[in-house]
Amino acid sequence: MGGLDKLTKAVKRRDIDQVKTILDEDGELVHVRDEAGATGLHYATLDGLREIVQLLLDRGADINSLDSQFGATPTGWAIEYLRERGGYLAIELQDLAYAIELGDARWVARFLERFPTLRQGRDINGKPFRQLAEELGNREVRALFRLPCEAGS
Repeated sequence: MGGLDKLTKAVKRRDIDQVKTILDEDGELVHVRDEAGATGLHYATLDGLREIVQLLLDRGADINSLDSQFGATPTGWAIEYLRERGGYLAIELQDLAYAIELGDARWVARFLERFPTLRQGRDINGKPFRQLAEELGNREVRALFRLPCEAGS
């Protein structure tokens, strides 16, 4: 079993002492990636293992390293569980509302392509994005929130 496999298994077992031992033997393992381009830090953040995350960061892990499968940072992995259930960062909600307010159809389309469930989402004040788009009147932006059966109206 290779060093990265040992490190990843120790992380998944939540065995911080083993993680320390492995890194003491080969400190460069904090930078090594698996077949998906993920590092030990990705796996530690996915499971919310704060002590192990801190250890990996203290040993030089790159907090913003991108995996090759999803182009996601460890932060992205950390919030994945909530993302799968429709959770968003406040800044994402604010930025979509801002793009709607500006009438910037390109940016609204980009948000909705990346996060399709935002069509049914609400801004930080609880107002549905669709309602915000309707009230602000930009035809292109409104069309992005219409359901397929409403496309002709």
